[in-house]
Amino acid sequence: MLNTTLTQWQIFNAVIDHGGYLPAAEKLNRSHSSLHHAIQKLQKQLGVPLLTVSGKQVRLTPVGEVMRRRSQRLIKDAEELEQLARTAREGWETEITAAVEGIYPPLLLSNVLGRFHDQGQGTRLKIDSVILNGAVEAITKATADLVISPIVPQGYLGSPLMSVKMAPYAHKRHPLVTAKAPIETGELHRHLQIVISDRTTQKLPTAIGWLKSEQRWTVSDFHQARDILRTGHGFCWLPNHMIENDVNCSDLRPLNTRDKLELLVPLSLVIPAPEKLGPAGRLLADLFRKNTKLDGP
Repeated sequence: MLNTTLTQWQIFNAVIDHGGYLPAAEKLNRSHSSLHHAIQKLQKQLGVPLLTVSGKQVRLTPVGEVMRRRSQRLIKDAEELEQLARTAREGWETEITAAVEGIYPPLLLSNVLGRFHDQGQGTRLKIDSVILNGAVEAITKATADLVISPIVPQGYLGSPLMSVKMAPYAHKRHPLVTAKAPIETGELHRHLQIVISDRTTQKLPTAIGWLKSEQRWTVSDFHQARDILRTGHGFCWLPNHMIENDVNCSDLRPLNTRDKLELLVPLSLVIPAPEKLGPAGRLLADLFRKNTKLDGP
């Protein structure tokens, strides 16, 4: 059994925080003598002095300084336990999963996650990065509470968030970039294309018209594709914001195609099972809906 109580440690910290017994008593709405008695009892139970009093000044002993740091963590843990109980009582989820399409701008995602951290009452988040049909599968199999997807499957509703521009990119010394004349679309089929795999467990129809070359290297995400392009190999469709916001991509260029190839990919927020979404999930969905533009001048 413990010899000390959480209340004793709260009183101990209050006396230090407010600079003495009298101001602490006023803040806690308790008598000066009750606080003094609680500290005396705490020191007696521990067998070590925690405070010294000189006139009206209260100072920590060396042991008291250590005890203060440890007791502050103890009080914080207790507060978080009570917060967890309150959120559970109010129906707040302990954990939610969001599947986010790989072309969703990372700066927007950081904004959303930062605001959720401030307001989410301790709910844990699991963020899965998905590509194309991976997002569709997360919706149809309900493996995520919220999904940001370029495809809204039949039978589901989505809230439009934004459109992401994509273009074919290659290294500045790649023949497709150094060509003097605009490139014919048919010419692309004769060059190596870096393709992003959607890593689904079942074959689903693809709604985005990705160009498929005869020569292909398949990678798991856009960052791997970008790194391969930087070595001078192949071309790949990439989100414009990935290149524009990364100083390490200064050696990549969009291809000058005669048909001005560009994709405008719409992203929607889909909630696979709205009836199961609790307060934390609704908060996160709201934050995604409100954060649809990159910060800028």
